Amino acid sequence: MYLFTRSARLAPGNIETSMDWAVRITEKVNQIVELEVGLWARVFSPGSGTLVWSTTVESLAALEASEDKLMADSGYLSLVEQGAKLGSSDPIDDQLTQLVYADPGAADVQAQYATVVEARLAPGSSVRGVELGIDIAQQASRITGCPTSFGLAVTGDYGGVAWLTMLTSVEQLQHSQEAIAGAPEFAKKVDEEASTVFLPNVQQMTYRRIC
Repeated sequence: MYLFTRSARLAPGNIETSMDWAVRITEKVNQIVELEVGLWARVFSPGSGTLVWSTTVESLAALEASEDKLMADSGYLSLVEQGAKLGSSDPIDDQLTQLVYADPGAADVQAQYATVVEARLAPGSSVRGVELGIDIAQQASRITGCPTSFGLAVTGDYGGVAWLTMLTSVEQLQHSQEAIAGAPEFAKKVDEEASTVFLPNVQQMTYRRIC
């Protein structure tokens, strides 16, 4: 299974107009393609004003077919042109991640928030890094009660990995962070094992679902 995301940052000002456009283009995409595309906004994190569209696919062929349908739809292309006037000068980034461990509980969650922790494998640590990445995801899920998946970057930084946790509310977001912080066995695993197979530059972002 693959996770596809498209990230764009809005220009300052015109927030109401920009968010209205973002919702409309998301609805348009979901009318055209058979995939379920969600719109998320980055919150409590660096990069304020960043929007992310995300979907999961079983194959790259399904993603290609959806892209072809969008490129052939004049209504969608018109909305893309409108959006060009609302974005910042930052580039629009597409990211493809292979979910080597997709938490089965994620399918049953009506997620309103998501946290993403991104890291990179240290040289020579690919096999152990994947094993440990899955182990960390499963342990985080047990501690927080929130489904956590683990994936490998197919595009972007070579050796990139990510943990994705789905949450139903801001209260559950707070609870999960406090639960992880209060779990000494998790901290021990990070200190003694993760530090040897992942590079030290780790980022954590939080997103809120818009539609």
